[in-house]
Amino acid sequence: MFPRSAEKSLQSGYIMIRSIQLLVAVACVSWGTVSAEEGVVAVDQLEKAVFRRVPGPAGKGSCLTTGKGGSWNSQYVGSPTVVFDDGKYWMWYVGGHQTDDAAYPYKVIEQIGGATSLDGLTWKPLNNGKPVLSLGPEGSADDRGLAHPYVLKVGDRFFMWYGAIDGRSAKDLGLTPQHVRIEQTCLASSRDGVHWKRENEGRPVMPLGKPGSVDSIQVTGMHILKVNRSGGNIFRMWYGAYNGDHTLAVAESNDGLKWKRTHGGKPITGLQGGAQGQLGPSVHFDGKRYFMLYCGDVGGQWKTYSAVSDDGFHFRQLNSGRPVLGTPQKGNFDTAGVGKNHSVHASQMIFAKGRIRTWYTGEESRPAHHQRIGLMEAILSAKPTQ
Repeated sequence: MFPRSAEKSLQSGYIMIRSIQLLVAVACVSWGTVSAEEGVVAVDQLEKAVFRRVPGPAGKGSCLTTGKGGSWNSQYVGSPTVVFDDGKYWMWYVGGHQTDDAAYPYKVIEQIGGATSLDGLTWKPLNNGKPVLSLGPEGSADDRGLAHPYVLKVGDRFFMWYGAIDGRSAKDLGLTPQHVRIEQTCLASSRDGVHWKRENEGRPVMPLGKPGSVDSIQVTGMHILKVNRSGGNIFRMWYGAYNGDHTLAVAESNDGLKWKRTHGGKPITGLQGGAQGQLGPSVHFDGKRYFMLYCGDVGGQWKTYSAVSDDGFHFRQLNSGRPVLGTPQKGNFDTAGVGKNHSVHASQMIFAKGRIRTWYTGEESRPAHHQRIGLMEAILSAKPTQ
């Protein structure tokens, strides 16, 4: 975050009012995994879920592909977040294109787009195909990019937490690896899913951790649930933490604005992960237990794995530690390769017609290694008898 002068009392008062308004807006709304049908899906039903790819119409088996050459999303689309509302699916995602301007980390400009669908496979772009949330003003927390969105529908508004990129790298903080970009979590809200307002005056709601912490370089790629516990409801965030290693950590908040790291800021236990670790969580809570999809770096490829937990922090691997998706057929959009994204950043899980559905990012093995978004789903087993 760029240095700022001390806040005036009037500004502090405004922030407090906005915080209260957000708290009131969400206090009476409970959410978790999005459902297109009645009833809570038990974690027991998910433990043996067998996922398969659902071929989409956008090319190479994807359901959302890159834009034309020179467009804002010409290099890749990914990190989908999906909400089922008013009889249709809403998706927000990251689009990226290359630039020669070294002021943008990795010489890539990332922004957030949106689309809607009636069946989850054929998508119609929002905002005439242009980004719905673009770069912030110069000197802001997201003036060099926006990544890893997560959206919830709360009352009559959508809330989006996302990774804000301000152009700094670990080198600027005296940390390593020096080239890795800084990402912090910001929040925006919208009534129509197209026009967004940055909350907290555009400042991060979840800034970097202190040097030596698990999230001293990045706090991003989150999944948020509202859970009940003694004393009331709280928001619980599972997020991607980076300090040279990718891990997943947990934070909690009463209002979605002010977050406190839990478990002493330590990483989640019991997950797969090789040299790089884990990122991109997607969590379902049935009121008692947690089911998580997440990305693990195993064998030099990022793939999606599954795990369960009684407390949301100590997890146990499922599927004998194997990825939830098998090898794709030749020519599919997610053929990937060593060091690439095979199947990552699964969206919220949506339950419909006896199935669990989630959208994910995949990367093709051939240059220019375009990334696209696809759908995977599994048939739900029968709900266990009480």
